[in-house]
Amino acid sequence: MLNSIFIPMGKYGPAHILTVLFFPLFAVASYFIFRKRSMKAKAIYLYVLMGIIFVATWGTFITDCITDYNGQRLNIWTRLPLQMCSINVMLYPLFFAIRNKVKPLIKDTLFAYMYFFGSIGAILAMIVTAPGDCIGKDVNLLRYNVLVYWIKHGLIFIIPILFVIFNFYKPRLIDTIKATVFLLILLTIMEGVNLLFSWFNHLHGGSAIANYFYTRTGKGTQVLETFYNLIPVELIYMLPLAFIAVPLFLLWYSPIGIINLIKKHKSK
Repeated sequence: MLNSIFIPMGKYGPAHILTVLFFPLFAVASYFIFRKRSMKAKAIYLYVLMGIIFVATWGTFITDCITDYNGQRLNIWTRLPLQMCSINVMLYPLFFAIRNKVKPLIKDTLFAYMYFFGSIGAILAMIVTAPGDCIGKDVNLLRYNVLVYWIKHGLIFIIPILFVIFNFYKPRLIDTIKATVFLLILLTIMEGVNLLFSWFNHLHGGSAIANYFYTRTGKGTQVLETFYNLIPVELIYMLPLAFIAVPLFLLWYSPIGIINLIKKHKSK
């Protein structure tokens, strides 16, 4: 019934802008609702949010498998929800769950990845790089797959911010380097996963290659495709992204850095 109500999702149109703005406002509302609650209550709330995006993401994948959308079954090893934002659907709850069971260095690195890369990546996906089947003048916001895309990326964007405002994580300047190092390690792991899953896919009669995190080719994203044209070597072509990631991470840290400086100045 909701799909009969057409809400055009034109890029930078009213629905797009309001959808993007909704999630920061949702984070602010979450803060005021839970600011006086226990850490346990805050953690349960965060798990609920992470559960929503996990069920939505894998629900979409299972639905596509059942309906065999776009030859999903034949190339299933290349269609798993393991892309840059979708993989965070699994990494967020995993990292959050083990936060008190690992050494402080590892804990800070995992939170740094979620805050600096996960959050930034999701907001960029919402504002800049949303795929054509999830944004456009003829795209209906209330279509299931479209709505899931925006809810998933919106929550991936704000959950790390909620980690901070709920005092589960305090970003530090050095964490920008930790996030960069972790990102490079993750890219290397995903290159191995891509090679393995591509082999599995071909073994089962599929023709597509796995390209999670775009480590094998930048085709499909304009920015990464430009890098790939400059350095046409899989995985290696992404290394210059580290030089772009660090300034972005510093920009993301700057509000916290300013607040810390103000607090330090007032304490003197």
